[in-house]
Formats: sequence, structure tokens, C-alpha cells
Amino acid sequence: MVQFNFTERTIKAKVVYYGPAQSGKTTNLEQIHRLTDPAANNRLISLNTAQDRTLFFDLLPFSLGAVSGYDFKIQLYTVPGQVQYNATRRVVLAGADAVVFVADARRSLAKENQAAFENMKVNLLANRLVPEKVPLVLQYNKQDLPEIMTAAELNKTLNPWGRPALAAVAAQGKGVIECFVAVVQDMLAAIAVKYNLKEKGLDPSSVPAVVQDAFAEVLKNAAAAAPAAAAQPSPAPRAAKVVVSHQTDSLHAAPPQTGSETGLVSEELLHRSLRSNVELAESLSGLVREMNLGLAAILTQAELLMFYREDARDKRQVAIAAIQQEAARLKRVVADLGDPSAAAAGVTSDPLGSTRSGASAPTMLSSRSMAIPAPAVRPAAPAPPAAAPAPAPARMASPVATANGSLHELLQDVLGGAQEALDAQELSVELRIPPTTVLPSCPPVTLRQALAGTVEGLVTSSFRGTQLSLRCERKPVLLKGRDGEVKRDFLMLALAHTGNLSPEDQQRVMQGTDPGPLGQATRLFREMGGFVRFAPLPGGALETRVFLPVA
Repeated sequence: MVQFNFTERTIKAKVVYYGPAQSGKTTNLEQIHRLTDPAANNRLISLNTAQDRTLFFDLLPFSLGAVSGYDFKIQLYTVPGQVQYNATRRVVLAGADAVVFVADARRSLAKENQAAFENMKVNLLANRLVPEKVPLVLQYNKQDLPEIMTAAELNKTLNPWGRPALAAVAAQGKGVIECFVAVVQDMLAAIAVKYNLKEKGLDPSSVPAVVQDAFAEVLKNAAAAAPAAAAQPSPAPRAAKVVVSHQTDSLHAAPPQTGSETGLVSEELLHRSLRSNVELAESLSGLVREMNLGLAAILTQAELLMFYREDARDKRQVAIAAIQQEAARLKRVVADLGDPSAAAAGVTSDPLGSTRSGASAPTMLSSRSMAIPAPAVRPAAPAPPAAAPAPAPARMASPVATANGSLHELLQDVLGGAQEALDAQELSVELRIPPTTVLPSCPPVTLRQALAGTVEGLVTSSFRGTQLSLRCERKPVLLKGRDGEVKRDFLMLALAHTGNLSPEDQQRVMQGTDPGPLGQATRLFREMGGFVRFAPLPGGALETRVFLPVA
């Protein structure tokens, strides 16, 4: 069942890959993972038998990124195709928002395909889902093998409702992303219609184009990767994967039970077991990502410690403090693992925003729709003294990670740490950031350090008694690269001030060569995928514009 959080503007949905045994369901998830997460920031979780056959499910958390202002997260599941695991398939299918039916196109597997399709309809009904209304896309896989059925023949037996059907060679990555895009389009459009999301900014008619645009880069990479995979079809796709193998078939190792309630008891036990495994897989996936981000930050700070000279005590202390804070955060992440009270509240399957609390979402890939490697973290430098006779501005407070909350709260925290410096320059602050503005897709520790350095630099260069004004807006930016022009969405944070930042100083800041706090902040923004620009304002004021990537 789809879950909404309109405060954080997130949608979380579930897609299940269904089909007969060895039709390519797990291969689809492996290829999606390989193509959309080349940095392997997430993990594909598989619960397999000793023979590497799916026992319970495969789980791949996926973040599509911003769709009409919503952070759209998807959980991809496969079901075990073996006939004896029907109860498991039924439980995994519960709450599905869309289904991809993966059929083996070989003529010899026609009966298995039809039996699996009929079984899917029965299990959808068992979960109170109407098969004719559930978003469904069919994938006719293994098109590279001999003696395959034509699309018309497959449609006659497997596509009575005329749903989208795509040919694929999943082992080579052909048709995998296209099939995924098709099911996401149908699913999101159905969600928008069912819950009347047009009033909340998600027009069902615009969904196909919006999803296609979000997947444009992935489709381009998939098309480039397909020929290479076709040239070398033998190696399996390399994916960052966590596999839990069972040496025995645990579903059939126990002695048979008797009694009238055996079926109900077994079904309930299976449901609980599967739910526990799903929660464990979600927690493990989130833990892996948090550890990747945290260790990258710690290693970067350790390298900086080796680089700083012994007399640079302030910089060394900042780096040590950042390491300690990141280590403490990781310790809390591990301590909170499995603690229900530590789960974030506010996620609900009620689109009208009722007060019923739902299941908390796992920590997933919140970068752009595709995963981005964890950026390095550098400490902010101490503030240089202000020109006489004004007293020296106070040094900024040590950075504190703000993993949750809004941009408004983070800036309030940063400005609070700079209050002494603001008072010394007699500067007033106008914060025009909406309280509900979500944080950009940046590591919290690095983001706070960069913002603190920006505020520190602007306070130092501002004329006494003037005003510092902060606003933000979402802006599409056309970026030029080796592969041509790409349009990306950024959150522009604009800081208007009146001071003595000369054009030469502005150029050094934008180039990242300025030795002061503004230059160091710009280098941090670059590491996070952002950049800094300046724009003159009427009356001699200047606006420092920080562009930050958004999901």
C-alpha cells in the first residue's frame, strides 16, 4: 500500500516482479541496481536457497528523486517462482502498488507462464487487490534464445487486458529499464488519480513525461551499456548484493502438522517471518548507506589531519570534532537499529494526512534519482579578524550534523552559531525561507560546514549596520558536459548583503582559490555537486547564490 508524507513531500510505493521459476525476475533487479546505482551505495538484499534460488524475496530500495516536488521512493521485490512457495508469493504480493510479470518467451515454457499468471491473479485477489485494476506491465524475457513465441502469441495467453508488454533480454540489460519506466509511469499515474494528487501538485496527465524525464539519464546509460553486455553475455552482472543463503529448505524441513487450523497457523507464521525479514532487509540497506557516508567523512577528515601542520591547531581541532561527531552519529545509527522508538514518525498510508502513524520508511538512496558517491567532508576554517576598530567576529560554533528537519531549521542553527559575529557587525538578518523547505541532497555535516563558512565570510565582508537577507527557490539549470547538455534541478539559496566583496574576490571565490571561509565553503559546495554564483542587486547590494543539488 502506497505511503504518503505530505509534510516531507515523499511517496513510498511497492513494485513486485512476478513470474514462473527462473524467468529472470532476480536478474531484472540486479540489472536495475547495476544501471541505476553504479556507486553501489545501496544493496540488493536476497534471501536464497543453497542453490542460489530465491527463497523468500529479493529487495532493492530505489529512489526516483523529485517528481513534481515529491521525493518518490520505490521498493522493488521479487517472489520465488518455484511452485511449492505459493504461500510466500502471496505474502510478498500483499500491499503491491504495481506488478511486473516476467514471462519466459520460450515456446516450451508456455504452460508455466500461463500457470504463473493465473496464480498471480489468485494471489492478488487473496490480498484484496483487483487484478484488472492493479497497474501491470508484462516483460517477455529471453528474446535471445531460440524457439521463442511471438508477441501476439504471448499477448493472447498472458495479456487479456491489453497492458503494456515489452520484449527483453534481462541477462544483457536489454528492455529492463524500459520495463521499469513503464510500470513506474502506470503506477504513479494510478496513485495520482486514486488519491486526487492533482490538487497537491501531481497532475496524472503529466506523470508519463515527468517519469520519462527523470529516467532520461539512466535510459541513456542503459542503452550505452547494452552493446557491451551483449558482446560478453557470459559474466553475471556485478552488483553490490547481500545474500542470505539457507542450506536447507526451511519451509519444508519441519515435520508435518495436523489439525483443522494448521493452514491458518502456518500462513500467519509465514507472514510474520516474512515481515521480519523485510524489516531486517530494510534496516540493513539503510545501515549500509549510513556507514558508507560516515566512513567516507571520517576518512576524509583523517587525511586532512595528516595534511594540517602542527601549528594549525584550530583546523586540527575542527577536523577532530567532525570525526568525533560522525563516529557518535554512526554509533547512534547502530544503537537505534531495531529500536521501534527510534523510527521516524509521520509516514502514513492515508493521503489525506490523518494522524494515524504508519511504518517508518527505511533509509534509502536520497540523492538524485540515481545514486551518487558519498562526497568528501572538509572542515570549515576559523574566521579571520575583522578590520579595526571593529572587534574581531566570534569564531563559528563547531558543526553539528542535521540529518533531519528543514532548511529553515538548519539555517536558524547556523545563524545562531554566528550570532556574536552578527552582533559585532551590527547586522540584522531577514530569513525568508519557508519552514517546510526540505534539505537538499547533501551530507548534513558537510552542508552545515559549508553554510557556516558562507555566513561567516559574508558577515566579515558586510558593511556595519546593514542587513543580511536569505531566500530560496527551486531552479532548473542547464549543465554542459562531455555528453552534451543536461537539465538538473537545484535549490538556489540566495544571500543578499551589502559589503566590500570586489569582482576580483568574487572570481576567486567562484574558482575555489580564495583562502578565506567563502572560498573553503565554495569548495565544499563543489564536492556536494553544487556551485556558487554572484548577482548584483539595485542599490549596490550583492546576492551570493548557492546552488545545491536536490533529489
